[in-house]
Amino acid sequence: MSSPFAYEAPTTAVSTAAERTFLRQVFAWMLLGLALTTGVAVYLASSNDVAQYFADHSGAYWVLIIVQFGAVIALTAALPRISGNTAALLFCVYAGLTGVVFAILFEVYSSADVAFAFAGATGVFGGMALYGYATKRDLSSWGGILFGALIGLIVASVVFIFVGGSTFNLILGFFGVIIFAGLTAYDMQKIKAIGAKGFADGDTAQKLAIFGALALYLDFINLVISLLRIFGGSSR
Repeated sequence: MSSPFAYEAPTTAVSTAAERTFLRQVFAWMLLGLALTTGVAVYLASSNDVAQYFADHSGAYWVLIIVQFGAVIALTAALPRISGNTAALLFCVYAGLTGVVFAILFEVYSSADVAFAFAGATGVFGGMALYGYATKRDLSSWGGILFGALIGLIVASVVFIFVGGSTFNLILGFFGVIIFAGLTAYDMQKIKAIGAKGFADGDTAQKLAIFGALALYLDFINLVISLLRIFGGSSR
């Protein structure tokens, strides 16, 4: 699967102002996604016993997870061929589905745990995004290492579903923070590089802004989940 970060765009350099405009679009889409996720999560957590529903209907939970992955894969693979509006729709659908997952987390973890996780994720994300934007060091060599570590984390998380264990959960949390902190800096530098190029048209710019937003959104969301593993433990 080719990465949309490799999407070909005109090589004509654009002004710093244009680059910052692109970055503002990326972060605007990211914040929209986070707002949708939070809104759905708060609404469901306050109006329904979501955790109990998925405990009683485990098949529905796995369908939700599969659809989530499908939305990301579809958006990533189809980016060069779909319109900007379709990309926006898929992004919003994914953010909404993630809100359902977070509704479960809001019921499982205490309000203090959730607040600490979001505050910590904001600090880590902000610091690493700033590093990725400002550093002169080429972070492209991090890609293979981080991708391999991410695959290992996914496999370990699947194993955790079956074996459990508080120590194992804590280890997953710490490794998750390290991996997604690194990915935040890596993705930010890639997004900055995209913003330093011209775009064939406004639709192309929108699609790339949405993909950049998706990458950063995933980094932030997974930082929150990893920190919940560390701070969590208090059930409602």
